[in-house]
Amino acid sequence: MWHEARRSERKVHDLMDAARRRAQRRAVYLAKRRGDPQQSLQLTGTRCRLHHDTVLYQATQDQQGLIPWNGKQNILIDRFDGRALLDFIREPDPKLYRSREKTEEEEELEEFVNFERYRDLIKHQRRGCRQR
Repeated sequence: MWHEARRSERKVHDLMDAARRRAQRRAVYLAKRRGDPQQSLQLTGTRCRLHHDTVLYQATQDQQGLIPWNGKQNILIDRFDGRALLDFIREPDPKLYRSREKTEEEEELEEFVNFERYRDLIKHQRRGCRQR
């Protein structure tokens, strides 16, 4: 019986030691990751040839790829700029969104729905319950 207790105690100690070692390894790993972010920068590069295109350069300098924004000639943006698409908002057609008169049945339904909506509040207010 004593040997069995000793064995289980040793097993518990081994588990605790393993957990402590894992925690230490995890702490070291996290400390490395939390270190100075500039130390973890990696720069890679490859050689590439530059092709001088004088026509493309001249077109860029002459601002040929720019268009007026919002019809203003003094504000120019690139023709591929997505902001050119953001200013187009159509005015709603008044014929489609004309408010129509509610029928008597719709008004009764709206009154009933409002009654149901506030029924609990009124009931609690009558009982003297405070709102939390």
